[in-house]
Amino acid sequence: MQKERLNNLFETFDPAIRNIILGVLDIEQEHISMERPRVKDQIDEIVTAAAKKEVERLSVEEPS
Repeated sequence: MQKERLNNLFETFDPAIRNIILGVLDIEQEHISMERPRVKDQIDEIVTAAAKKEVERLSVEEPS
């Protein structure tokens, strides 16, 4: 139920940004009990993957 509410919060965001936010929230939920954040690399992977997809999408949309 909480995840659905979070999804609804970001439904108007750009899909690429929304996917980053939701991916980061998933990781945070998995590691919420940790004393110190240890998910920097995983978050970086989410952002990098989203950026690559967006670059690919834009290169397909732009005429050569």
